[in-house]
Amino acid sequence: MFHFSIFIALLINLLKMKKKLLYLACIITSFTFAQTITTFNSTDGATYAIVNGTIDQSPTGAGTSWSFTGLTTTENSVDTYDAPTATQITNFPGTTNVYKNTAGTTVNNILLKENGTEISLTGATTPDIELNYSNDNALIGTFPLSFGYNNSDPVAGTFTYQGTSGTFAGNIEKTVEAHGTLNMDVDAIGAFTGTVTQLKTVQTVSLSIPPIFNNIGTATQTTHNYYDNTSGDLVFRVTELNIISGFLGVNETDTIAESLAAYLLNVNENVITEFSVTPNPVQSVLNINLKSPTAIKSVSVFDINGRQVLSSSNITSVIDVSTLQAGMYIVQVYTNKGTLTKKFIKK
Repeated sequence: MFHFSIFIALLINLLKMKKKLLYLACIITSFTFAQTITTFNSTDGATYAIVNGTIDQSPTGAGTSWSFTGLTTTENSVDTYDAPTATQITNFPGTTNVYKNTAGTTVNNILLKENGTEISLTGATTPDIELNYSNDNALIGTFPLSFGYNNSDPVAGTFTYQGTSGTFAGNIEKTVEAHGTLNMDVDAIGAFTGTVTQLKTVQTVSLSIPPIFNNIGTATQTTHNYYDNTSGDLVFRVTELNIISGFLGVNETDTIAESLAAYLLNVNENVITEFSVTPNPVQSVLNINLKSPTAIKSVSVFDINGRQVLSSSNITSVIDVSTLQAGMYIVQVYTNKGTLTKKFIKK
């Protein structure tokens, strides 16, 4: 027998988890050119800075502009892709690719079905919960998607949480609703200014635990993604999750925003005379030169795609880069006076 008290505890725990579940919503990651989104996946291994601040996403249409300034960083997340395991294929039929988002020790998987140029979601898993679009996959679209694209598709399936099962049903709406200029500034990392195209997705579902507790509330997640018109990279994404349940007397909203770290590092390199790296180009050991007394907390090295390739929490002014392949990199130095960045070339 399913006890009412267990049901209440389950829903309260689900509400407490909503910030973790926000990572599941950051899945509409694509590659773009001009005002056209040509494919679904983000760059494998791309690093994103999770940021806080005021973000006004109300401007829409052609030739608009957005200004996201005064943002502060909290932690990083990384996008990676893998082929589905045999178990994933069995549990989520039709899955051909698995998108993994890692933030700290939290790893979330989004399972994708790629049928030619048509992309759909088949499921999502976190350490705490599993969503399975087994009754009706969530269609993202048939690519390329151009400015003005608008499509609504039904979704339905099941969820499980610590052995308890329920169902969800609703729809997902996708709109390429705006393009224009994005101005973005994140403290201690840098700034970005460029032309972008915005993709908006809204997924609204009702939640039930049949046969007794049907339509006990709704969950709506709205995602805005901003893609660089020149390179096609996803440079910024914001997801808002709203849970409403009159049954529980809950109406809460949480938001997570992420900025592609490579753009911030590349565009706004710290140009100050008191900070340099030598030799440049470098063969094996990179020296970090701070002309004023400044304590180094840690050092990280990123490739030009924003992937973190080296890191050290030791208080040191040298870093061994001998294992890196030849090319351009960005070194980020965290100090007691702020964060400094420099480009260097590994030969």
